[in-house]
Amino acid sequence: MSTINTNDVLIRRLDVTARVPDQVVELSERHDGGLLIERLIGRYVIDADARKVWRLIDGRRSVARIVEELAAESGLPAAEIEQPVLTLCGRLVELGILQTVTPADTAVLESIAAAG
Repeated sequence: MSTINTNDVLIRRLDVTARVPDQVVELSERHDGGLLIERLIGRYVIDADARKVWRLIDGRRSVARIVEELAAESGLPAAEIEQPVLTLCGRLVELGILQTVTPADTAVLESIAAAG
């Protein structure tokens, strides 16, 4: 499994699409509130808890910040949320759905934010 740490900033790969799995409920027993993630080489269904992490992955937030925001939103201790978030993110990196932000990615994201 890919090693992700709390300082990492992650971004979705450009070849990834995500949609609510209303029409593909047969792909997972835990589809309620989840999300279907597709690449040319596969389909993956994440559950509602993983979807909360997914919506915060934007190329600007560190994993630590994502954990903090989820803890504030859920009322759970950050220490309880951290390892499941790291495990999920590591698996999504391993599957090629996410990637760690590079300095070049950061420069592009900053220029888009400044323009916009």
